[in-house]
Amino acid sequence: MKKEIFNGAKLKVARIYRGKTVDQLAKEVNINKKDIIAFEENKYKPTPENTMKLSHNLQFPREYFFKNENIKVTVEGSHFNPQSTIPRNEEISYREKLIMTHKIYTFMQGYIKFPELNLPDNLNRNDDIEEMAIKTRRYWGLGDGAIGNMVSLLESNGVLLSGINIDRKGASPYTQKQNLNKESLYVIALGNDKKSATVRNYDLAYELAYIISNELNIPSKRFNADEFACAFLLPKDVFLEGLSNPNELDFYVEMKTKWLVPISIMIFRAYTLGAINYKKYNFLMNEMNKKGWLKKEPLDDNIKGVSPQTLKTAVELLFENNIMSKNTLMDNLANFGINMNPTDIEILIGLKEGTLASNVAIKGNQVKNNNKNNVKVVDFKNKKRR
Repeated sequence: MKKEIFNGAKLKVARIYRGKTVDQLAKEVNINKKDIIAFEENKYKPTPENTMKLSHNLQFPREYFFKNENIKVTVEGSHFNPQSTIPRNEEISYREKLIMTHKIYTFMQGYIKFPELNLPDNLNRNDDIEEMAIKTRRYWGLGDGAIGNMVSLLESNGVLLSGINIDRKGASPYTQKQNLNKESLYVIALGNDKKSATVRNYDLAYELAYIISNELNIPSKRFNADEFACAFLLPKDVFLEGLSNPNELDFYVEMKTKWLVPISIMIFRAYTLGAINYKKYNFLMNEMNKKGWLKKEPLDDNIKGVSPQTLKTAVELLFENNIMSKNTLMDNLANFGINMNPTDIEILIGLKEGTLASNVAIKGNQVKNNNKNNVKVVDFKNKKRR
């Protein structure tokens, strides 16, 4: 029988995944801080009792800590929104959560044909922002009207989205460029946007700005992400043509239903395009503040945002096409190297609570044979087996 060997690197990943410092974990499990560090650095191994303490506290299966890492995801770049108010250790946990999301995505690629990463190739780093925004729209065939659903737009062009933080107060969007087997993937975690479609659209347009500037290797100091997001969501000529009453706050409320962009952003866009002067801009923003609209705008509860669908739909396709059951999915993920509790998998994929957790995992020798040479690949867009 092969002897189990504790993997300290997996302990460090699990600790960071839960957003805990070494000091915090040591106090919670009543293990010396120096010992925790030694475990993570593989200088010596924890006792069975300490292993169970760590497993229970970090909510990772015991088996997780004895697996070698066979899926290497490299983070090539990341973008923390400076307005985020959550603790730094939680921000760092985003990294591991998005890496784990990528690993699940990689597992699904053995069975699902996802949209390929399709970023504009018609941009020049010397283009001005207005030109970049229009070129991006043209590349994706968007015309000059409202973009009602940034979630579907980015997902259909191969960007992976995650809703892991939409209920976390203070969380802002976070983007990573990851590389696995020489293939790049952008992964975006949505922020706590109150599930408002207008806020979600703007947040994702802002993250798209980061992606474009990163691809063109433009320093953030030289690329205004807010201006790009405004120009992309509100095309200059068409937006100006529709500004029949830009000095009245109620007018922007009406416009919100058309453009599906926050009122504050439309006012800012009107100012930057010269439709209103700086004095009027300040007046309108002060009026919004008095009404409490800077915290919650009108119609936010009525215009709901779309949740990320890529991984959720992929799982549904696996079930619908009888490629896997809920039980065999968990076992096959574990065999692939993703050994986590069902609840965590549900959160990363975006499944309804209890979808996987209610199913008792079956023995390894009962796992359905899912040799990739024998499995039909499902086309994600067409939702048909090939």
